[in-house]
Amino acid sequence: MKKIGHYLGNIAGAILAFTLYMLLEIAYFAPKRINLGKGNLRVFATSLMTVVILFVIFYLYRRQLKEENLWGFNESPHWDARRLGIAVIGFILIVVGSVVMLNLVGGGVSENQQSLNRLEQGNTGLFKILVIFIAPFCEETIFRGMFFNIFFTKPTTLNKWLGIITSGFLFGYMHDPMLSKYILVYWVLGIVLAWVYTTTKDLRYSMLVHMCYNAMGLIKIECKLKRRKFFRRFFICFINNQLRESRINAIGKTIKLESQLLKANPQII
Repeated sequence: MKKIGHYLGNIAGAILAFTLYMLLEIAYFAPKRINLGKGNLRVFATSLMTVVILFVIFYLYRRQLKEENLWGFNESPHWDARRLGIAVIGFILIVVGSVVMLNLVGGGVSENQQSLNRLEQGNTGLFKILVIFIAPFCEETIFRGMFFNIFFTKPTTLNKWLGIITSGFLFGYMHDPMLSKYILVYWVLGIVLAWVYTTTKDLRYSMLVHMCYNAMGLIKIECKLKRRKFFRRFFICFINNQLRESRINAIGKTIKLESQLLKANPQII
């Protein structure tokens, strides 16, 4: 009975953490739905809300670990060269995996990515903070940390890989709930991140990989937007120059015509 209560408590904690994370997304992406004020007041309220929610989410994760931690997750020391090397390998795998999977599904852009691209154009500052720092922190804590505190808790090789695959699918489903072909891309990304977590046994490394990948994605979006702005300005300048030249040519022709008329009719003054 005690074990069932522990299990249900961990599930309740994960649901609460996910709900709080969704609340944060609304605060950043759709602030009008939550009245947090305007200007500096909104920034202060959003910042305070962020700190409180991140603290609660990580507290729930740490509490679960204190109750049961057969895997030995999050134990000191937290940083060493071997695990940093695993994180680097994970980042390479996640970049290569995303490119390969996008080619396999025929390219294009997922609905989730299209939404992010639209949001990027209207919420530059807060958008970047959420995508690069807050989202990886919350998603790794929930979909890697809390997941392995609830499911596949016995440290066996079979449990590790079943957990990695299942955690990756949940991560993919969260990013593509319509179950389009792009869920395969997110599934692979989730698998790599889960592998980094279970191999390093520390959330810091999967968070680091996730943050670097999201930052790289934002840089790509920024570059595309800047290219579009450049070509738009170039096109506008080109059209303006053409119109200016046309007007100059028209004026020149008019002056030439008037000169000819004056020569033909010297009485005209």
